[in-house]
Amino acid sequence: MRGRFRLTPGGRHPHEPWFHIGTLEVTTSWLVVLLSVAALIVSAVVGSGSLDYGFRGTLEYNLTAAKMRVVDDLRIWTLLTWPFAYWGVSLWDAIAIFLFWYFASDVERSVLGKKRFLWMLAIWTVLLGAVFVGLNALAGVDAELSGLSMLEIMVLLLWIAEWPTRMFFFNIPAWVVGIVIVGIQVLSYLGTRNWTLLVTFLVGIVVCGFVARQFGMLADYPWIPRLGTPRRRAPKTPKGRKRDFDPGRPTVVSGPWSPPPTTPPPAPSRDEQRMDELLDKIHESGTASLTDAEQAELRELSERRRRRS
Repeated sequence: MRGRFRLTPGGRHPHEPWFHIGTLEVTTSWLVVLLSVAALIVSAVVGSGSLDYGFRGTLEYNLTAAKMRVVDDLRIWTLLTWPFAYWGVSLWDAIAIFLFWYFASDVERSVLGKKRFLWMLAIWTVLLGAVFVGLNALAGVDAELSGLSMLEIMVLLLWIAEWPTRMFFFNIPAWVVGIVIVGIQVLSYLGTRNWTLLVTFLVGIVVCGFVARQFGMLADYPWIPRLGTPRRRAPKTPKGRKRDFDPGRPTVVSGPWSPPPTTPPPAPSRDEQRMDELLDKIHESGTASLTDAEQAELRELSERRRRRS
């Protein structure tokens, strides 16, 4: 029984877990879920906003009174603590945690892998927190950004944008569900006159989409810029300039013996690369080496290839 709950490290492969807790494979998605559940329990036992109060107390202990007044005005700790700072426990918090796990695990498994997904979530957290803190300071209000719901919505909208034609319940396309979700959120913030969260939500969609594009997602949206990949320009040929003929210079004459030019094969897609990784793993260690999630992923990739052919 003890070995069943033993903590063991995971593999180095991007799609392998960070570590195992017994039979549970703790990926980035599961890590965020476990931290959220722990923060929710602490909030219920110790008190609402316990993480915020604890982090603020640490800052107050290390900063002068003048600096602390600035920190209080800007709520600096919100930059890092907001996804796990719960100001109460409700059913919607549990639903948000479940939906985050459901869609985040698919994005992590199918596209990004554990490390890149962790980096993307960290950047999202800091940028969304920065937008919220800046708007709070400009508006002079004391709104609250807490819990996993905002991050969960961003992950859900990213999943929808990456696979807009997938079907939800009642065979509703994903893009329709995305429009409904955005509309409901906007109406909800308008109804409560929470302008800070409304602007944070709308700006967050743009910011999170831009960041996701830098990590290789949303490739079907070329109008979203991707940094570090400038377009290559063809070299310009000088006009009106002819090469001088030199009878002493050797020339190369092309004939039928020259092989015809060939075009390079197209680069393999993400699905093909991932399928090759899973097949290599089967070749090295057998089918039993695949986890249940990897076996389901292999079946889905095979079905996609069959539909494309």
